[in-house]
Amino acid sequence: MKNNNLKNHQPFKMIIYQNYLIFSVIDLKNSELLKIIYKYALRHIEVQLDKSDQKTLNLIAKERNNYIDLSISFDEVNKSSGMKKLIEENRKSAKYTEFLLFDSYFDNLLIKMNNQ
Repeated sequence: MKNNNLKNHQPFKMIIYQNYLIFSVIDLKNSELLKIIYKYALRHIEVQLDKSDQKTLNLIAKERNNYIDLSISFDEVNKSSGMKKLIEENRKSAKYTEFLLFDSYFDNLLIKMNNQ
């Protein structure tokens, strides 16, 4: 992965977990642990294939009030296109899940107000 702050590519483990896209590295002290380096909400991620190199995914992630450009390189085109599809599907699912939680919260508030 390469971002605005990194001058060259660094290897990361990419994990999609609980509506977040997480980039981690293996802990140097304990190889059984991963150390989280970057964590972005899926709802704030835009993903597209690099037109000049189909093996590279370009991500735009919102971090606080800034936008971060990330480049993720793969060794095969089908891996990059498959990862793009996976991120997009998880992004849609995350938005839907968050909407359902939001809707459920207001339904519970209305029920509590009617019971009082």
